[in-house]
Amino acid sequence: MNLIAPEARQVATTELADAEVRFSPITEDGTLEGIAVRFGVVDSYRTEFAPGAFASVRGSVPMLWSHDPAQVIGSWSGIEARADGLHVRGKLNLAVNKAQEVRALLQAGDIGGLSIGFRTLKDERLSGGIRRITEARLVEISVVAIAAVPGSRVTSTRSASDLAAFLDACRSTTATLKGN
Repeated sequence: MNLIAPEARQVATTELADAEVRFSPITEDGTLEGIAVRFGVVDSYRTEFAPGAFASVRGSVPMLWSHDPAQVIGSWSGIEARADGLHVRGKLNLAVNKAQEVRALLQAGDIGGLSIGFRTLKDERLSGGIRRITEARLVEISVVAIAAVPGSRVTSTRSASDLAAFLDACRSTTATLKGN
């Protein structure tokens, strides 16, 4: 941990201001957020998920690369069913080479889809041959190149741009304090 020593600056003729800033090492921790599946949206298999389909999801599920159980790249620990879909937060295991590759592909914008692996517990048939899943058990969530459900995607990754935004904010604040 780096520590910048307090520095006194003359603010007015008789006032002094002290400031102390502590920095921890900058890391890209592999955190991802996204929408694993959109509710009420027909996918490429002519299936849609009801909003309550994953009401019983608890705990964490594995994060896989393209539904391959031999390529576990992390885990999803924050899973929340909202009105529009299943929102997820997880973390790539950056000690795994494939997870590092996936992170690079995500940050470059080369991939960005999410897809779920599940077991159907209850479903119903709708007009037009569409199957609506009303209850399912979530088995895994994969990062994929092309998602089957439109709108199922990674929405954010923690990256070096977070550091850049922080540094820009620090520079702006410093300039304001200096009166520039």
